[in-house]
Amino acid sequence: MTPTRLFGTLSFATVVMIAVARTGPGDVARQESRTFEVTGLVTASVVDGRVTVTHDDIPGYMPAMTMPFATAPDVRPTLAAGDRVRFVLRVTREASRAESFTVTGHDASLGTVQTPGTTMVARRLKKGDAVPPFTLTTADDRPFTTADLSGHVTVVTFIFTRCPVPEFCPLVVKRFQQVQRELEKDVIFADVRLLSVTLDPGFDTPQVLSAYATAKGADPARWQFATGAAGEIARVASAFSIHVEPDGVFIDHTLATAVIDRHGRVAEIWRGNAWTAADVIEALRRDTRQSGSD
Repeated sequence: MTPTRLFGTLSFATVVMIAVARTGPGDVARQESRTFEVTGLVTASVVDGRVTVTHDDIPGYMPAMTMPFATAPDVRPTLAAGDRVRFVLRVTREASRAESFTVTGHDASLGTVQTPGTTMVARRLKKGDAVPPFTLTTADDRPFTTADLSGHVTVVTFIFTRCPVPEFCPLVVKRFQQVQRELEKDVIFADVRLLSVTLDPGFDTPQVLSAYATAKGADPARWQFATGAAGEIARVASAFSIHVEPDGVFIDHTLATAVIDRHGRVAEIWRGNAWTAADVIEALRRDTRQSGSD
């Protein structure tokens, strides 16, 4: 799955939150979960198991916004842009899923059907490119610049601490936790560092990031969290083709994770969240073998 650009908001409406734990066939339903009744407008039909919905406020979870929802297997691909829907959003610690859709009407005035993933930054870093100069601030309130990449292999990703969607920042952080554990097992990774850059510098101060890093078990000698001036964060995110759009309290954003070699160049890059901790470890091993042969 490749997360897509999230678009705009609609007016607020009353939505009832129902917190339950259920079991059922398959995946998400087997885990303890919260469920929310959601209403909204389909703005892009089902593509690759995801439907884009401009939804109303979901009390206790997130404000009104437009986002792609992973759908249950029984959701028919006939949901069309313009359909007004009511559905159940099931959220566990690992994932979220939209299910039990009911079409309550249709808005024929909806114009062009939006296709997820079509809006991207024109220029993007690719393998072999040098990371552009930047100046950030770590969770322990120290400068972190492009020069700090030199001599280390760095795995960098982008998150924000208030992100509520399991498949976005929480999943990325969980995978970095897995990577950190794997790095400790092999001395060939002694110089590998992890860097998580916030997309929410207004809220994610060094103090907030420090508390967050501690809560996530980040080893400060291995895994840094960084913030910075809003303009600098925007510039770095843009270099990695991350679209960021404030949406009330939360932030609509895409995802990217990259391995930066000892010379500050992109050795590997993944868009979205389809990568795994094993993918990162394998990329690091390749970089180590290549460096050893230089």
